Amino acid sequence: MEFAKPSVAVALVVAGLFTGGTTAVAEGEGEVGAFGALYTVTTWHEVKIRTCPSSACSQQGSLHAGQSRKVECWAHGESITDAGITNDIWLQVDDADEDNGDLWSSAVYFVGDQYAGLPADARCADSPEPARR
Repeated sequence: MEFAKPSVAVALVVAGLFTGGTTAVAEGEGEVGAFGALYTVTTWHEVKIRTCPSSACSQQGSLHAGQSRKVECWAHGESITDAGITNDIWLQVDDADEDNGDLWSSAVYFVGDQYAGLPADARCADSPEPARR
Protein backbone atom coordinates (compact mmCIF):
# COMPACT_ATOMS: atom_id res chain seq x y z
CA MET A 1 0.00 0.00 0.00
CA GLU A 2 1.27 3.44 -0.93
CA PHE A 3 1.26 5.93 1.93
CA ALA A 4 0.74 9.56 1.01
CA LYS A 5 1.47 12.20 3.63
CA PRO A 6 2.28 15.38 1.70
CA SER A 7 1.25 17.60 4.60
CA VAL A 8 3.71 16.25 7.16
CA ALA A 9 5.39 19.65 7.55
CA VAL A 10 2.02 21.33 8.08
CA ALA A 11 1.01 18.70 10.64
CA LEU A 12 4.29 19.12 12.51
CA VAL A 13 3.92 22.92 12.56
CA VAL A 14 0.34 22.63 13.81
CA ALA A 15 1.44 20.11 16.44
CA GLY A 16 4.26 22.44 17.43
CA LEU A 17 1.74 25.21 18.07
CA PHE A 18 -0.10 22.96 20.52
CA THR A 19 2.96 21.51 22.24
CA GLY A 20 4.90 24.69 22.92
CA GLY A 21 6.97 24.58 19.75
CA THR A 22 8.12 20.98 19.97
CA THR A 23 6.97 18.07 17.90
CA ALA A 24 6.22 14.73 19.46
CA VAL A 25 6.76 11.21 18.27
CA ALA A 26 5.50 8.07 19.92
CA GLU A 27 7.70 7.08 22.79
CA GLY A 28 7.63 3.91 24.81
CA GLU A 29 6.90 4.94 28.36
CA GLY A 30 8.12 1.80 30.07
CA GLU A 31 4.50 1.11 30.99
CA VAL A 32 2.82 -2.08 29.95
CA GLY A 33 -0.73 -2.41 28.67
CA ALA A 34 -2.79 -5.53 28.12
CA PHE A 35 -0.75 -6.49 25.04
CA GLY A 36 2.65 -4.88 25.61
CA ALA A 37 4.35 -1.50 25.85
CA LEU A 38 2.35 1.69 25.88
CA TYR A 39 3.42 4.51 23.55
CA THR A 40 2.49 8.17 23.92
CA VAL A 41 1.20 9.82 20.75
CA THR A 42 -0.07 13.36 20.11
CA THR A 43 -2.90 14.48 17.83
CA TRP A 44 -2.54 17.26 15.28
CA HIS A 45 -6.30 17.30 14.59
CA GLU A 46 -9.43 16.26 16.46
CA VAL A 47 -9.87 12.48 16.28
CA LYS A 48 -12.72 10.16 17.21
CA ILE A 49 -12.19 7.08 19.38
CA ARG A 50 -14.16 4.09 18.05
CA THR A 51 -14.95 0.48 18.97
CA CYS A 52 -13.18 -0.93 15.88
CA PRO A 53 -10.75 0.37 13.23
CA SER A 54 -13.50 1.82 11.03
CA SER A 55 -15.64 4.95 10.88
CA ALA A 56 -18.64 2.58 10.71
CA CYS A 57 -18.10 1.60 14.36
CA SER A 58 -19.62 3.47 17.26
CA GLN A 59 -17.82 6.46 18.71
CA GLN A 60 -16.71 6.18 22.35
CA GLY A 61 -15.08 9.60 22.71
CA SER A 62 -12.68 11.97 21.02
CA LEU A 63 -9.35 13.73 21.44
CA HIS A 64 -8.68 17.39 20.63
CA ALA A 65 -5.77 18.70 18.57
CA GLY A 66 -2.56 18.74 20.59
CA GLN A 67 -3.81 16.17 23.10
CA SER A 68 -1.59 13.19 24.01
CA ARG A 69 -2.83 9.66 24.62
CA LYS A 70 -1.31 6.27 25.31
CA VAL A 71 -1.70 3.58 22.65
CA GLU A 72 -0.76 -0.08 22.68
CA CYS A 73 -0.27 -1.07 19.04
CA TRP A 74 -1.45 -0.49 15.47
CA ALA A 75 -3.57 -2.46 12.98
CA HIS A 76 -4.77 -2.09 9.40
CA GLY A 77 -8.37 -0.90 9.15
CA GLU A 78 -10.54 1.35 7.03
CA SER A 79 -8.54 3.70 4.83
CA ILE A 80 -9.11 7.31 5.97
CA THR A 81 -8.29 10.46 3.99
CA ASP A 82 -8.18 13.93 5.55
CA ALA A 83 -6.17 17.08 4.73
CA GLY A 84 -4.58 15.29 1.76
CA ILE A 85 -3.34 12.41 3.92
CA THR A 86 -4.50 8.82 3.33
CA ASN A 87 -3.76 5.96 5.69
CA ASP A 88 -5.32 2.64 6.75
CA ILE A 89 -3.38 2.39 10.04
CA TRP A 90 -5.42 2.58 13.27
CA LEU A 91 -4.04 2.85 16.77
CA GLN A 92 -5.38 0.79 19.65
CA VAL A 93 -6.04 3.45 22.27
CA ASP A 94 -5.35 2.48 25.86
CA ASP A 95 -8.58 2.34 27.85
CA ALA A 96 -7.60 3.46 31.34
CA ASP A 97 -11.00 2.35 32.67
CA GLU A 98 -10.59 -1.10 31.07
CA ASP A 99 -14.33 -1.47 30.68
CA ASN A 100 -14.89 -0.30 27.11
CA GLY A 101 -13.09 -3.12 25.28
CA ASP A 102 -10.60 -2.31 22.53
CA LEU A 103 -10.78 1.29 21.31
CA TRP A 104 -9.33 2.64 18.07
CA SER A 105 -8.38 5.94 16.38
CA SER A 106 -7.12 6.57 12.87
CA ALA A 107 -3.37 7.28 12.72
CA VAL A 108 -4.10 9.98 10.12
CA TYR A 109 -4.82 12.38 12.96
CA PHE A 110 -1.61 11.81 14.96
CA VAL A 111 1.81 13.42 14.60
CA GLY A 112 4.50 11.27 13.04
CA ASP A 113 4.79 8.79 10.21
CA GLN A 114 2.12 6.37 8.96
CA TYR A 115 2.27 4.56 12.32
CA ALA A 116 2.11 7.83 14.32
CA GLY A 117 5.68 7.17 15.42
CA LEU A 118 5.07 3.65 16.77
CA PRO A 119 7.62 1.05 15.72
CA ALA A 120 6.60 -0.91 12.63
CA ASP A 121 6.78 -4.08 14.72
CA ALA A 122 4.23 -2.73 17.25
CA ARG A 123 1.44 -4.33 15.21
CA CYS A 124 -1.46 -5.65 17.28
CA ALA A 125 -1.26 -9.43 17.64
CA ASP A 126 -4.98 -10.02 17.11
CA SER A 127 -5.85 -7.30 14.61
CA PRO A 128 -9.62 -7.06 14.13
CA GLU A 129 -11.30 -6.85 10.76
CA PRO A 130 -12.66 -3.35 10.14
CA ALA A 131 -16.44 -2.97 9.89
CA ARG A 132 -17.61 -2.45 6.33
CA ARG A 133 -19.76 0.51 5.36
